[in-house]
Amino acid sequence: MGRRQRWWALATVMWLVACGSDSDGPGTDGQRMPPGGSYEALVALAEEFREFVPPRMVDGVPDYTADAMRTQHAELADFRARLDAIDDSAWPIEQRVDYMLVLAEMRGLDFHHRVLAPWRRDPAYYSTVHLGFGPRLHGTMSFPELPVADDEALATLETQLAAIPAILEQARGNLVELKRDLALLAVERKRIERNMFDRFADALDDHHPELAPAAREARDAIDAFVAWLRARASDAPRYAGIGVDEYNWFLRYVLLYPYTWDEMMVMGEREYERAMGFLALEEHRNRDIPMVEPADSLEEFERRRAEADEVLLRFLDEHDILTVPDDVVPVRGQGPYILPGDRDPTSRGPFEPPIERHFFRQTEDRDPLPLRAHNTPGHLMDRVMQSRDDRPIRGRELLWFIGANRAEAWAYYLEGMVHQAGLFEDRPSARQINWVLQAKRAARIKPELMMQANRWTFDEALESLTTRTPYWMAPDDPIAIYDLELYLRQPGLGVNYPVGRIQVEQLLAERARELGADFDLRAFHDEFVAAGMIPVSLIRWQMTGRDDQVRKMR
Repeated sequence: MGRRQRWWALATVMWLVACGSDSDGPGTDGQRMPPGGSYEALVALAEEFREFVPPRMVDGVPDYTADAMRTQHAELADFRARLDAIDDSAWPIEQRVDYMLVLAEMRGLDFHHRVLAPWRRDPAYYSTVHLGFGPRLHGTMSFPELPVADDEALATLETQLAAIPAILEQARGNLVELKRDLALLAVERKRIERNMFDRFADALDDHHPELAPAAREARDAIDAFVAWLRARASDAPRYAGIGVDEYNWFLRYVLLYPYTWDEMMVMGEREYERAMGFLALEEHRNRDIPMVEPADSLEEFERRRAEADEVLLRFLDEHDILTVPDDVVPVRGQGPYILPGDRDPTSRGPFEPPIERHFFRQTEDRDPLPLRAHNTPGHLMDRVMQSRDDRPIRGRELLWFIGANRAEAWAYYLEGMVHQAGLFEDRPSARQINWVLQAKRAARIKPELMMQANRWTFDEALESLTTRTPYWMAPDDPIAIYDLELYLRQPGLGVNYPVGRIQVEQLLAERARELGADFDLRAFHDEFVAAGMIPVSLIRWQMTGRDDQVRKMR
């Protein structure tokens, strides 16, 4: 049996055990569960709720007006009542985990209406083109390759282009709670979008000239929206966070974290001190060894990345650490990590002189191995696993970035785990880089928490992150700006890394202590991955049967 078959067999067995024979048949206590309380009823409700969440679309324009949002929020109460009527207390834990996921998603929609309300507060939410990770309105377009051969796809493109002025016009009426920092961040995002539409219009002149005027109208609408934002930003409220109480509510009842704002502040500072202390020890150990120089060409960058992937995957297999399926194959030729600003057609290529390296490029251009642990058996494997996960609730991408806890916790855990397992023993620069990466991730926690508590502005948070990151971070580092923009716009994203890794390490310690000599590291990792892209607190419940954390989240 190959690696892919071994992993999928484990996930399938877990799912079959969870499902039993028929959810309307005998339950775990021998009683028959009524149809309204069946797992199938939960699945049906979850599917209906997912269809309910997106706003109504009118000619390509999503309706985020005040009346539409009030109506949706009022109708959410019916979904919650129907979910509350389902009694999952006698279900297998795996099915009860799915119940918690549906509950968290419904609470998340409530939170978006009551508190976060990006359609009222965050002008960057009105992204007209998909620039990458982050919250955005429903139906954001991506530029297709030209020429577009399919008539239906061409008609869709025409509708999308024509809708952009109306989307931004609606945004002016919706943004009644504009925040200064969010407005200024949106101006930069819109600048990139504007340049992309300008370049796209030129391309349409050559392939679909009948659509080029609509692309230029979209560009002009973005210019007008930016002018509108600039005129109002200075008078908007200074802080853009949601406050400690609401942040704690979101952590516990939507993201399903067992920790509070105060606890995360302590944990983040302790992780920062730990990383900085071990970095000092590593610097002393390497005091006579020069740091490796960064790659100065795309060819050398790709060579180092390919070598790192080969070393990493062989290490995981030969040392019985993790089963990586055979079809998890790194894609070559992608180049360095892409930020939204890199999509600006006016920006230089990654190795076009003079080379400008943001923080992550400073690390990966030197030795890609630490970040490849994050991205290859981390995010790449997760994408492959999720693409074939047909479980009806957890097999889908969760709303409100609920699955980001698991995604970033696991990927970041892998960086530290392979370090401790000995992967970097003969690579002093990799060890040193890894401690720098850990210090940087920990240094992000305090800025996120302070911004959301409305105690720091974006600029104050940026100064903290850039001055406390020990290497390679200038005051205007694009990675620092990108990170903090995400953490201000979407609470809880930054804490996923160090705090999420702490959760994984807690689970590892518990399983190792319980099983003693029978503990198997590969089996632990494989079972963890097979649980799916769900919060670590739920994986812990499923793997150990302990519900002490989850009880506080109901």
